[in-house]
Amino acid sequence: MHCPRCQATVSEQARYCEQCGLRLKNDVEGLHEQALDLYHRGKIDEALALWDDAVAQQPDFSRGHYYRGMALYDRGDLGEAVEAFRQALQGSSEPFRVLFKMGMAQYGLGDLAGSMASYQKALKINPSSAETHYRLGLAHLRRSELEPAREALDAAISLNPKYTRALFILGMVYSQQGDNRKAIEQFRQVVAASPAYTAATFELGMSLYREQELAEAAAAFAQAAEHSPRFAPAHFMLGETRHKQGDQAAAAAAYRQALEINPKDFASWLKLAECCLHLGCLGETRQALDEALALQSENRDVLALERRYRERYEEFGREE
Repeated sequence: MHCPRCQATVSEQARYCEQCGLRLKNDVEGLHEQALDLYHRGKIDEALALWDDAVAQQPDFSRGHYYRGMALYDRGDLGEAVEAFRQALQGSSEPFRVLFKMGMAQYGLGDLAGSMASYQKALKINPSSAETHYRLGLAHLRRSELEPAREALDAAISLNPKYTRALFILGMVYSQQGDNRKAIEQFRQVVAASPAYTAATFELGMSLYREQELAEAAAAFAQAAEHSPRFAPAHFMLGETRHKQGDQAAAAAAYRQALEINPKDFASWLKLAECCLHLGCLGETRQALDEALALQSENRDVLALERRYRERYEEFGREE
């Protein structure tokens, strides 16, 4: 092992570093430095054991509590992490970072009120933290508090106009508020900055679709599907858009793509059957109906389409 102060090589049994005189055992700073080294090398459990020892020896060791909280957070022990951060706040010389991380742990636990309180305290210390405003906005959004969420996200973006995550979430807020025009504006900014941001491209398509701007919506869904070929909702919504445009063949092709990814998708089988019936492809209609019926045999829409199919079949007298 190495001395945490001067990096000289020392034995595991050594109590002091022969080079600089640092006490290696039962020394809080020494334990902390060793724990940091282990933590940065991904040895979280070993680091935690040392921080446990350090704060047991010196209960007011704020940095030890903070990094112990960080390690617990990384390990997924969020409740213990919150308690460690609370201990770290007592006498901390850097309360902002403690409050920020405590807010994240509380958010992960679903304690949204506690999370927001921590972020608000952090912002009183450092109001120029765009990330903290963003996190506060997320907490408000999770509570469906759309206007406070918008205000927090606006604050984040005013501090960092190229903050794509905040721009995207602000678009989601506008979308939930029913303001599709503003949502489109936000999502376009994100896509312009990050063309491969599939979620933003897809949500841009959804907002355009709601506004009946079908050609642009189809282009957005096609782009999302191109960037993330296994993202079934993009293929499905491309099918929905093509269907509304009256291009049943293109719609059917998009629904088939969605079904290659998720063959248990009832909605795609139903829509594919509808397109095929419209195109007069009775054989594929029958197959799609059978798949849909196997998934939801009592669904009114599929039963109605089944009746339409039988009428068409009797009219032609045969299946294609």
